[in-house]
Amino acid sequence: METTYKQYGIRLSIDSRLEQVRVLSGALHGIGKELQLSDDKLGQLELMMVEAVNNVIEHAYELQAGNDVRVRVEYSPQAVHLIISDSGHTMPDELHSEAREMPNPEDLPEGGWGMGLIHLLADSIHYIRDAKGNHLHVSKQLD
Repeated sequence: METTYKQYGIRLSIDSRLEQVRVLSGALHGIGKELQLSDDKLGQLELMMVEAVNNVIEHAYELQAGNDVRVRVEYSPQAVHLIISDSGHTMPDELHSEAREMPNPEDLPEGGWGMGLIHLLADSIHYIRDAKGNHLHVSKQLD
């Protein structure tokens, strides 16, 4: 008998305020526990999402509240996909390119680690800009 799995698609949205990111992180943590993700995978997903959302708020929206930050969580038994969307400034090409490396700690007094961490943790990354805004797709394999 073949086992079939239901795929989940969950949508979350916050205002572009840094204090809202904690609420979003808590929601993802609850989703991960409901889906029985390992603590390791869930921690990596949370870190990727928090870094991406912080980048949206700080750079795409320049710390201006009143803008929508959307996160879609797509789950299947093979992978979890996060799609972080906004309508702010476009992400510079060098930040989402495949060749992205971790920054040199000596060159950064603070910050600048977000996309490097995301590239380190994600199994795949894809960024697109369309008529609806910016969309950063990050995936984590579960097997």
